[in-house]
Formats: sequence, C-alpha cells, structure tokens
Amino acid sequence: MTVITLSRQLGSHGEEIATKVARALDLRLIDAETINRAAEKAGVPQVALAELEPDRERGLTNRVIASLRAMPPLSPISDTSAFRTDFPGVTLPFTGLFSTTVPPISAWFEGYVRMVGLVIRGLAREGNVLIVGRGGQMLLRNHPDVLHVQIVAPAPHRIACLMERDKLTKREAQNRLRTSDRARLDYMRRYHNVNWLDPTLYHITVNTDQISVPVATDLVIDLARTVSGTEDGCQDE
Repeated sequence: MTVITLSRQLGSHGEEIATKVARALDLRLIDAETINRAAEKAGVPQVALAELEPDRERGLTNRVIASLRAMPPLSPISDTSAFRTDFPGVTLPFTGLFSTTVPPISAWFEGYVRMVGLVIRGLAREGNVLIVGRGGQMLLRNHPDVLHVQIVAPAPHRIACLMERDKLTKREAQNRLRTSDRARLDYMRRYHNVNWLDPTLYHITVNTDQISVPVATDLVIDLARTVSGTEDGCQDE
C-alpha cells in the first residue's frame, strides 16, 4: 500500500503535482478541503477553519472571537455515519471534545489539530492515499513505508505563478505569499515544534523553478514505487 505526504509552498505547483501523482498511482487525494469537511462534521466552526487556512488572508483574532460568540451553541456529535462514510477506518472519540458552549478560540484550534491527527493516522492505516499538507510529514514520521515529499520554489517564481493563476497584482501576490508562508511556519512550529522547511523532514525536496512539473511528478511517482520502510543509519566507509 502506498502512502505519500506532500508539503508545498504556495505557488510552487504542489497541488498540481499532487493531483497528477495521485491519478497515476490510483491514490485517494486528501487535501485541506477534505480535512475541513471532516472538521465541520466534528463540530469545528467555519470561522475557525478560515483562520487556520494558510493560503488566504487571515482575520484579526478579535474579529474571529466576536464571530464565535455570535454563533449559536453547538451540540455534541450524535450521528457520525456521514463522517464514517468518508473515513471508514477512522474512529473519532469526539464526545465531549466540543462542548455545547463556545470555548476559547485556542480550544477550537487544538481540537482541530487533534482531529487532523486522528484522520491522517487512520488514512495511513488504510493505505493508498496522498495527503497534502496539514502536518502529515510529522504525524506520520514514524510510520514505515510512508514517502514524505516537499515542493518548493523561490519567491519570484511563486509570485509570478500566483499572478497568472489567480489574476493578482504583484502586490496582492506578494501579500498572499507572505501570509501563507507565515501561517504555515506558525502552524508547524506551534503544533509540531519543527521548521516545516527543514529538508531532513522529507525523503525528497523538489524545486519547481529548476525542475518542471512533469519531471517532478515522475520523480515522485518513481520514488513512491521504490521506497521501503528500511532505514539505513549513517555508516562509515
């Protein structure tokens, strides 16, 4: 069974590579949208999910808190059948995790991260998945035979990509890039205590400014087909 985690910088063509790899290897693609649907079913409000989204401008904390206070009370999950249809191998012991009163915003975030860990580890047990982002490289760092991939590119390349893809001005693209980079760095440092750009967290790091998307896709596919769970320690020559 194949399991791949793919981390990517905004504007580095990571989503495109992930889609092509998943299609070629017949893997289930698990992206932020899929994880967020699971989070909503678990009771995480959309406003909290928006605050955690690294690729968009994030609102001020006091505005998020005000939005949370304005929301109606949430009830504990009573029917998880829809969730289990999406994630049949994942058990979610969420009773009591999200109470009927609105908790501090930090509690929403902590609950979300816990849920992400449960979902991603469950998917890894099922196998044949490609997990994009959400700290998968750390959540599955001790799982054998999981391939960890990072897609990067220098800022000018990423800015040009965003300007073309999303029809942004240069200033808008720069601001979105800055926001995304900061959010990803903060998320991984806060919840996993790592610098997510550390290349030692991955089997392979691909710079799409130097390597084209088709070649990068083929590299990941070939490596996924050959990677094993055997880890060789450093040996003296």
